[in-house]
Amino acid sequence: TDYMLLSYMPTYLSDELGYPTNHGLLILLLVMVLQMCVISQVGRLSDRFGRKPLLMAGMLGFFFLSVPAFLLIRQGSVVLIAVGLLMMGLSLVAMLGTMSAALPAIFPTQVRYGSLSVAYNLATSIFGGTTPLVITYLISVFHTNLMPAYYATAAAVVGVVAVLCMKETANKPLAGSPPAVETEKEAAEIVQAQAPVPKY
Repeated sequence: TDYMLLSYMPTYLSDELGYPTNHGLLILLLVMVLQMCVISQVGRLSDRFGRKPLLMAGMLGFFFLSVPAFLLIRQGSVVLIAVGLLMMGLSLVAMLGTMSAALPAIFPTQVRYGSLSVAYNLATSIFGGTTPLVITYLISVFHTNLMPAYYATAAAVVGVVAVLCMKETANKPLAGSPPAVETEKEAAEIVQAQAPVPKY
């Protein structure tokens, strides 16, 4: 969905809908600026309410709003294109503002860097990198320019299943990490709590 919205949409607007390239890029740029304005607030919400609710909100946003968003975009009006892109942009920012904290927490400390790097980059290469090619192919096969909406909806179904299977990691220590403390008193309390109980 990230690559579809931020990379493929200018091509979609110009090639499939005949919209001027510069206009499409400017509208997308506006959507991206709005995403930048709210992404830190989404991160705060994920710290407060949990990673899973925010990720699920983004997935469900794509599931329910992709087709309506593309129906608006197809109308060709600048305002309706902006509204359609904004609907998908807000769904995307719910995920982007959460994933940077959620994904590393999935892996234990001793393998976190390598596991996250390999998993994330393989998935991005296979699914993100091929998104424009796959969508263009599907449009030519099924002869509908709503195919990106169906693609995003299908991706959202996969995402919903993934989020349901995921453990909540907000406000919990990272697996394999030593406890974090702010004061010497807290450190002493942790050491005391973990000290073996003497047997008599």
